[in-house]
Amino acid sequence: MMTMITVEELELLAFFEVEPELCDPATPWPYNDFTYQLQLGQYHIHFGISPAYRDVSIRIRHADIEIYSLNALSVKDVCYQKNAEGESLDIRISDSEHIVFKLRPHFSIAQNLADRS
Repeated sequence: MMTMITVEELELLAFFEVEPELCDPATPWPYNDFTYQLQLGQYHIHFGISPAYRDVSIRIRHADIEIYSLNALSVKDVCYQKNAEGESLDIRISDSEHIVFKLRPHFSIAQNLADRS
């Protein structure tokens, strides 16, 4: 049995505040590929996700220059979190590495790596 990610379609809609582009409009969540694109000031954000396969891609461009790129296949999980500080996506690459992705109130990406040796 395939283990899917924790984040839900409605949580991603709330987080990105845009409708995603679908690879195949006839294929439902979680078996489709979803691409969320938005502009925040001079940042163009591209976020792709294949929930059933746990694949995630992120590309950030600033003033037409790519400043960040991630292509992660079979991540451990993607979780949506909302608290008093705002919303975030926690992309768990592995047991020892995760990325916290925030759009509002301020855009940020923080990568955390724990040494498990």
